[in-house]
Amino acid sequence: AFRDQNLRRLTYVPVTDGCEGLYITPTMQGARGGAVIAQAWATMLSFGQAGYEHFAAEIHKSHIRCQEIVNSIPGLFVLCKCHSCIVPVSSNKYNIYAVASVLEEKGWNLATGQNPPYLGICIGERHSQILDSFEEDLRSTVAFLDSNPSYKPAGAAAVYGAMSTTPTAILEEV
Repeated sequence: AFRDQNLRRLTYVPVTDGCEGLYITPTMQGARGGAVIAQAWATMLSFGQAGYEHFAAEIHKSHIRCQEIVNSIPGLFVLCKCHSCIVPVSSNKYNIYAVASVLEEKGWNLATGQNPPYLGICIGERHSQILDSFEEDLRSTVAFLDSNPSYKPAGAAAVYGAMSTTPTAILEEV
């Protein structure tokens, strides 16, 4: 859609001072395209206010329960008092990117960030059905890391872990 790479390059928006560390998005609105916004609006219209209130209540219950699960596991804690649907998890014992990496290997899709290092659990309407499985996998993950303290993060989780060591010259180029 662009005549040349230089023109395309001008559309990228780098953000370096957010809690996720280096974040580069192809548009000013972030990674969300207009179609996703339209889909959210259509969903709201389809469910109506009563449906929205039902899902909001279920998501809120899952959000609270997820925080309780995290805080019940030694070595992990909820990073801050959160009121939205994201539960930010950190640790003073484990490399949080290793936790995210092992969970990714188990099939979980989690966001990670830095400043401070955290993994984010984005709570949605299905979490009321899967939190028991998540708790089991989270507990087995920390048990695995206790047995394998030299485990190195891999996959998407390793990318954010490495961002904190990105040379300044590369950041200035972005």
